[in-house]
Amino acid sequence: MHKIIKLLLIVVVIIFLVMVFTSSSGYYEYELNKQTALTSDAIKQFEEDIKEGKEIDIKDYYVVDNKDYSNKVSKAGLKISNKIGSLINSWFQFIFNSIGKMVED
Repeated sequence: MHKIIKLLLIVVVIIFLVMVFTSSSGYYEYELNKQTALTSDAIKQFEEDIKEGKEIDIKDYYVVDNKDYSNKVSKAGLKISNKIGSLINSWFQFIFNSIGKMVED
């Protein structure tokens, strides 16, 4: 029983560290900003079109940046992250299945 608790604690610490790293790198904020970014020029054009009473369609003002900024390091990081995610997923399945079997007994 102590081994299971120790393993759970280690898994929680690892998940916490991954979340801290993701947060400190600014990845989440970058993705949110990328999804909602309007350039200052687009905002000015939008305001002028409203003043002039033109028909407004947000697609005309939304800036989509389709540049691929990935490199070997980011691709390797993504692969490692996916492997860690699948490993943690399998750990959780094992842990919860074990707990379920213990509860059933």
